[in-house]
Amino acid sequence: MERCWKAVYTYLIFGTIMLLIYEYSHMYELAIIYEIIFIFIYIYHSLNYLGSKNTIKFIFLGYFTSLLIEIIGVNSGYPFGRYYYTSLLGPRIYGVPYAIPLFWVSIIYFAGIAGNFRLYSVPFLMVILDLSFDPRFSLHLWHWIKPGIYFGVPLSNFAGWFAASLIIMAVIGIFIKFNKYRISINGMLFYVLFGYFQALEDAVSGLLKLAVVSTIMFTIILIIFLIIQFSVNKKILMPQKM
Repeated sequence: MERCWKAVYTYLIFGTIMLLIYEYSHMYELAIIYEIIFIFIYIYHSLNYLGSKNTIKFIFLGYFTSLLIEIIGVNSGYPFGRYYYTSLLGPRIYGVPYAIPLFWVSIIYFAGIAGNFRLYSVPFLMVILDLSFDPRFSLHLWHWIKPGIYFGVPLSNFAGWFAASLIIMAVIGIFIKFNKYRISINGMLFYVLFGYFQALEDAVSGLLKLAVVSTIMFTIILIIFLIIQFSVNKKILMPQKM
C-alpha cells in the first residue's frame, strides 16, 4: 500500500481515539482540530497522488471557487438557504470563515478519487457526505435561519451542495486533466470508511437516528462500489475477441 494511503487510514484511527476523548470531555474544539488535521492529510496525500503542480492548481481553483459560492450563499441565501457561521471557525471574509473553502477542497478531493473525478459522480458523493455531517455541524459551526425537515437542515442545502460541487469540479477540470480510467480501490474504500466514521460521529453527538440513516447510506454506496469493481474486474478477465 502506498504511504499516502497509510497516512489516510491512520487518520481514521486517530479520529476514533479523539472521538472517545470527546465522549468524556465534550470539548468541541477537538472536532475543529480533527478537521484541521484532515486538511493537512489531504495536502500530503494530494502531493503524492496528483503531484505538486496539480495539487497547487486543485487548491487554488477549489479554494477561490468555493469561497465565492459560500460568500454568495451566506449573503443571499442561494443556493443553500439562509444560514450564518459561528465564531468557532475563526476569522471571516464577508461572513465566510477562511477555513471553510479548505474543507470544501479536501472533501471534494477524496470524493473525486472515489468517483474517479467524473463530473456527474463527484457531486452525488458530496451530497451523500453532507447528508451525514451537515445536521451535526449545524449544531455548532453554522446555524440555519429557517431550519428544514431533514434533521433541521433545509432540502435546498443539498441541492446547493450538488450544484456547488458540480461547479467546483467543472472549474478544476478545465485546468487539470484527470486519468478517468484509473479506478482507485483505496479511494472507494476510504470514502466508505470516512462515511461510517461520520455515522459514528453522529451517534457520539447524540444524533442516533441520523447515525442510522448515515450507516444505511454508506452501506448502499459500498454495495455500489463493489458492483463497479466487480464489473471492472470482469472486463479485465474477459478474453479478447480475435
